[in-house]
Amino acid sequence: MGALSKFEQVRLLASTLTFKKYGPGLCGLAAFFAVIKWYSKAAKASHSKVFVTKSGQPSREKAHVDAAFFKKLWRILKILIPGPFSAEMFYMLLVAVSLLCRTYADVYMIITATGIEASIISRDMLQFLLRVVQYGMAMPAISVTNATLKFGINELKLRFRERLTKHLYSQYLKGFTFYKMSNLDNRIQNADQLLTQDVDKFCDGLVELYSNLTKPIVDVLLYVSRIGSALGWGAPVILFSYLLGSGVFLTYLRRPIGRLTVQEQALEGEFRYVNSRLIMNSEEIAFYQGNDRERTTLLGSFANLVSHLRKVILFRYFSFDYGFT
Repeated sequence: MGALSKFEQVRLLASTLTFKKYGPGLCGLAAFFAVIKWYSKAAKASHSKVFVTKSGQPSREKAHVDAAFFKKLWRILKILIPGPFSAEMFYMLLVAVSLLCRTYADVYMIITATGIEASIISRDMLQFLLRVVQYGMAMPAISVTNATLKFGINELKLRFRERLTKHLYSQYLKGFTFYKMSNLDNRIQNADQLLTQDVDKFCDGLVELYSNLTKPIVDVLLYVSRIGSALGWGAPVILFSYLLGSGVFLTYLRRPIGRLTVQEQALEGEFRYVNSRLIMNSEEIAFYQGNDRERTTLLGSFANLVSHLRKVILFRYFSFDYGFT
């Protein structure tokens, strides 16, 4: 009986250790799938409440990063940046130089922090105080660098929006283009949304793309040169190949985000159009007591937008987009 009780104790201890080892992971997976299932049900429930507020077939044109995309982008860039000696080019160079300075500042702060830790371990009071003073003296310069970077990015966004808005309005108000778009041609919907909010978002996204591409390229080149000079060029080549391969894979994985973004902007424009229509026709709606119908239309348009935004959130989550932005 004693041997049997010891055997039972060993088995109980083994099961306890196994649960402690794998229990948190299993609980995490169960919670993950439970959240996904709940979110999918919520998205389907909201989708079932969607009301159609516009007629017509949706556009079949897909948004992809291909030759046509770069051709259109190049045409827009020629509008935004009129020449190599323009103010926009100056601010682009200012952003690039600020990003380069911030990269060197990050490297300097890492080296200084490592020196502080080394002096603490070696109990070298003089070296510790020297490193702390160096760390503190570098903070104002880093603050100026960050402020300059933010200033350059914001000014570049504003200048891009100014140039693009002036160009679009010169075409929009040329002759009777505005009348034809509103009454004779239905290919372009919600011109007010396109000329205001969409232009603002486009310029913001373009400048963010420029800054987000410039800094990683500078970081990779700097770290590759440092690692190559210290350990040889075998490791940097492997690291660069890994970064290039993972970037191509993630870009392919996120290809549907372009189409989803186009749909999001279309639904945002539709929701704005329904609100502006209510304001313009408020007298007729009040006279005919159409407030209930307008409420249904407004909530239906908003339900379309909410359902699509939930779809975008779910896609970005499964494509690990939140972990890399």
